Amino acid sequence: MRTPRLTLTALLAASALGATAHAGVYLESVDKELDGSKTPTTSKMWFDGARMRTENADSTVIFKNQALYTIDTKSKSYRVIDKATAEKIGTQVAAARKQMEARMAAMPPEQRKKMEDMMAKLGKGGAGAMMPGAKQQQRSLKNTGRTETVAGIKCTVWEALEDGQKEQELCAAPAGSVPGGDDVIKTFREISAMLSSFTDKLGSRGSDAPWRDMETINGVPILTRDFSDGKATSEMRLTVVRKESVGASSFEVPAGYTEKKLDFPRAGGGDAD
Repeated sequence: MRTPRLTLTALLAASALGATAHAGVYLESVDKELDGSKTPTTSKMWFDGARMRTENADSTVIFKNQALYTIDTKSKSYRVIDKATAEKIGTQVAAARKQMEARMAAMPPEQRKKMEDMMAKLGKGGAGAMMPGAKQQQRSLKNTGRTETVAGIKCTVWEALEDGQKEQELCAAPAGSVPGGDDVIKTFREISAMLSSFTDKLGSRGSDAPWRDMETINGVPILTRDFSDGKATSEMRLTVVRKESVGASSFEVPAGYTEKKLDFPRAGGGDAD
């Protein structure tokens, strides 16, 4: 399973260096396939106090005032999620899942078994983990005792296991070893608290999994490697760090952009309001 990086893992890895509330910082990380099969992609991040902005080839994300804004430059639109929205979405998805479970219970045993197997496979990542029959993998973290240096910062390597199988390595730097690290962790605690309204209703780790990893490793991952069948397949590494003043406009949705509502299923079918 490749941990979702939209808003969280990419941000967490980049944020290890943090900044004070009055001095901004620019951070850059590179995500690449280790077999060279794809062109490496770059993620950029600006941090100033409790505000964050991230950019990559696919999206721009802003966090401010307890809300996440996902901006689509192609369609000149954006979506926003705050605690109230997360609560509503969690309720809708949980109700839809309960209804599907009832439908599956009424299926003939053979048909139900096929459906459960399909959902279990989907449960290895993404939205499939929310579906009935999807297996919630047990994640554990182990300190290897190894250290590496990333962007001039020493970090400790942890192994992330899913049902006993190695899925990731996280190289974590202590927040206190860099300026502003404690403030950065506080910010991500706020993000996790906002998303928990959604994930708690689903009974799954969901989008706040990276924060839970941070609690265990007592630091922030500045290097993440993904594994498949015991072999490293990709990595995301912090590469550039510099203090940089960040204008207030960097944390605003561009003028002329239209808000789009999040689409999630109702319990009775159709999309959410």
